[in-house]
Amino acid sequence: MKAIDIMSRNLIIVDENTNICEVAKIMKEKDIGFIPISSNNKIMGVITDRDIVCNGLANKCDITTPIKDYMTKKVIDVDINDNISKILNTMRKNKIKRVLVTDKNKVVGIVAFSDILNNNEFEILNTMKEIWSIKRNSDYYPTEIDEFYL
Repeated sequence: MKAIDIMSRNLIIVDENTNICEVAKIMKEKDIGFIPISSNNKIMGVITDRDIVCNGLANKCDITTPIKDYMTKKVIDVDINDNISKILNTMRKNKIKRVLVTDKNKVVGIVAFSDILNNNEFEILNTMKEIWSIKRNSDYYPTEIDEFYL
């Protein structure tokens, strides 16, 4: 299987000057967590629901602030003819769950990790382990076990 076989073709793209609140509303309405951001028909970055929370809300953003101030500017893409192994390797290397699909530098779709869950379980499990690898909590705030009650 290749990117062309599993990609989502119905792209929702917003302009870089769209405010963060409007982008969040679009994500909720369309039930998506990833949107490419454009300026003059060029993809300038991407925004995820996590970006909105961690880069925006956690920093007490103004809801009228343009999304360009919170987007991830590093855009990762795969070619329309790349196979699933190459796509998973790109996700693993960049610790991401979604990639844009391009055909001669033109964005034609998106492949999300969920789009390939029904293929090659072993490779998917290894990719998941690397994407979601975390460092063990260092117990920076040690607590006594009897400090918390239900």
